[in-house]
Amino acid sequence: MRFTVFARLAVLGGALITLAGCTDKPSDADIQAALASQLDGAACVTAPMFKTFPVTLSESFSGPGPASGNAPAFDALVSAGLLTKSGASYDLTDAGRAAHQVGVQGFCYADGFEIAEIKDISEAKGQQGPAVDQAWDVTLDIRQKPVADWAKAPSVKQLSRDPDVFTQKVHTYHVTVATIKGEKGLRLIDPRFSLNHGVSVSQGF
Repeated sequence: MRFTVFARLAVLGGALITLAGCTDKPSDADIQAALASQLDGAACVTAPMFKTFPVTLSESFSGPGPASGNAPAFDALVSAGLLTKSGASYDLTDAGRAAHQVGVQGFCYADGFEIAEIKDISEAKGQQGPAVDQAWDVTLDIRQKPVADWAKAPSVKQLSRDPDVFTQKVHTYHVTVATIKGEKGLRLIDPRFSLNHGVSVSQGF
């Protein structure tokens, strides 16, 4: 009889431990990993016309170079110290070569984003779908990683309609993360959440 009582207590204790483990909030490291795909990745000023240098603007929309109407965008990068200008031709300075990335067709000024503070974690309300095991709503502050000095130039700021894109201003976000049945780790399941990794400059033709 005594064995039966102890056995039942052991089973009950194990169930409570399992339940407690299931309801544990995700750690900061778990949340960081879940958001990595959004946080990682350089922020850049991009346009097809910024892919290769030197480049000479053309009076004709048919080329061979970008149309002359794009001069203000190139001149903004001259003012920022990334390009030199000779007539209608532009080439990279040393600073420009350091920032230029052919693969993204532009100039990168920050190495992505970072979590400044996780302010609240609570169990998500409502149905999350049959594949979701557990879900949490997370409130957190995010900021851009250090921004290159050239991207703070007034001429570069004029390339964007968003005044904060070239700053480390902290923004508060609300996201949903979850564990998925049959998978390890935490996953971001909030399609509304996205971060602006740079500026796409309009190119005239």
